[in-house]
Amino acid sequence: MSESEGTGDHVPTVGERVRAAGLSEDRIAAHMTNKVLLLDSEAVADLDQPAPPGTRINVGNSS
Repeated sequence: MSESEGTGDHVPTVGERVRAAGLSEDRIAAHMTNKVLLLDSEAVADLDQPAPPGTRINVGNSS
């Protein structure tokens, strides 16, 4: 087996990761509207933004 075999070149997006975590489309949309979906403490503006392993996705405080 080669070094790259099995690792894949696909970098998941924020959207893919939050859906895989079980968030519904409605919940994701609400978090995006409130600008509380965070990638490494920065508000996510685009669900297609790359979110490689090692980055942290959180939902911030909406108040």
